[in-house]
Amino acid sequence: MPGRPLKEKVFRDLFESIRPREFEACARSWVQGLAESLKGLVVAFDGKALRGALRGGFGRTALHQVHAWVSAQHLLLAKEAVEGAPEEGAAIRAMLDALKLQGAIVTMDDGNTAKETAQRVIDGQADDVVTLKANRKKFHSEVRGFFEAAEADGFAGVRVHQVQTRDHGHGRDEVRDVWAVPSAALGEIAAAWPGIRSVVMIRRTRVLSDGAIQQWTHYYLSSLLPRVKHLAGVIREHWSVENGLHWVLDVQMREDDCTIRNATSATNLALIRRMALMLLKRETSTARGVRGKQKKAGWHNDYPLHVLTRGMAENEAI
Repeated sequence: MPGRPLKEKVFRDLFESIRPREFEACARSWVQGLAESLKGLVVAFDGKALRGALRGGFGRTALHQVHAWVSAQHLLLAKEAVEGAPEEGAAIRAMLDALKLQGAIVTMDDGNTAKETAQRVIDGQADDVVTLKANRKKFHSEVRGFFEAAEADGFAGVRVHQVQTRDHGHGRDEVRDVWAVPSAALGEIAAAWPGIRSVVMIRRTRVLSDGAIQQWTHYYLSSLLPRVKHLAGVIREHWSVENGLHWVLDVQMREDDCTIRNATSATNLALIRRMALMLLKRETSTARGVRGKQKKAGWHNDYPLHVLTRGMAENEAI
């Protein structure tokens, strides 16, 4: 098509000319206007690599971003571009300082479990539930040792709360046993962790269709009281950032297939893609998934306007 190179240049120049930080600030302000109360809701912080963007261009690695996702409202509160996973912690702390998360429950994976980050959550009058893995070395070893000894002794003398759930799907059965104890039960082990009130152990036992058994044990720290059913639900909801955001971006919006080589363009287009995903998820007049709604927006001129205005109208009605 004769006009295609000119159109491509126009869009390329546009996305390269927008300042990502200012664009992100505008988007964050807009999203705050869409957000309802976050009290008691899970705000999941997690990183994602855009594997097609920048990779292969001048020897650079893929663009990496950290997200703050509220599954209950289909809302991306904020995102930050970072050099890679090791830089996520600093980005999360900056986001915690910028966002108003009073009463929310902040969740993070093991790579971002740090005392400094936990203190920022507490300072912001929010709660947290964070994963504790071997990267915390001594702390992880002490918590694991406590639970192993307590379980071997039938939790004698320990105020423990337990719940079990069972799931079946994809040709496998999974049993999740969850134990929660007050942090005081660990004594000096937990005393140094900011705001800690409970410690959780989860054992996942999976039985595959061929009879093979797999088992994993995970540990968590939280500023919430040791109400085991609530904690188990929060921990499961954290992974909504993978299923409700990252998976949709990769599979339905084909983000990894976008091979932009310019860092500014890649960052700006990633933000637009996430804004579109939010609006499409919040639009419920059709039962179609995000991919189907994208197609409908291309087929019907009035549908994109409906998607764009729906969130604003709902927010004004609250």
